[in-house]
Amino acid sequence: KAGRHVVQYLVEQGCQVLNIDTKPLDNPKVRTLITDITDSGQVFNALSSYMGLHEFDPSLRPQPVDAVVHFAAIPRIMITTDNEVFRINALGTYNVVEAAVKLGIRKIVIASSETTYGLVFANEPRDPKYFPLDEEYDVDPMDSYALSKVVNEKTARAFAQRNGTDIYALRIGNVIEPHEYSLFPKWFADPGFRKRIAWSYVDARDLGQIT
Repeated sequence: KAGRHVVQYLVEQGCQVLNIDTKPLDNPKVRTLITDITDSGQVFNALSSYMGLHEFDPSLRPQPVDAVVHFAAIPRIMITTDNEVFRINALGTYNVVEAAVKLGIRKIVIASSETTYGLVFANEPRDPKYFPLDEEYDVDPMDSYALSKVVNEKTARAFAQRNGTDIYALRIGNVIEPHEYSLFPKWFADPGFRKRIAWSYVDARDLGQIT
């Protein structure tokens, strides 16, 4: 949901983008390399591969990579089992960050989440301790998704401290695409519905530009 807007923005800025995913992206200016990010060898291979569009291009030599934007994940609970959410998200992020750092890529952006504060997927609704939620707010999750994001932030910090790589973890709120603004009147009529996410959202196009 967020990644395709990031890709589109980068392409519009003149960047060459290789999309690493489990299924092709519907964007003729970007090649998708089917990759399982929970397999470290596949991630190392992907990040050291040719980045162009076609296997008949004049040169297929790998090119240096300036940055990695890592938004691949199981996007919430209740899609797959809790242990799979944690395994894929935590191990996948470790593999991506490790490969990027060891391959000498100097800038990495990863997707963290507002769920780390423990409000969104709590068993019962929790009242926020204060507003606005900021980086000083305690991270206190009880679910596998948010826990994986806390682990991912620690993973990023560990590699940044070890290698001095620039790694940024964005605590992203509820991602809204343009067509979803039609839902806002319904949400305004029932404010309690979005209390769990502290009434937050980010436009997917803005998120693309943040990266």
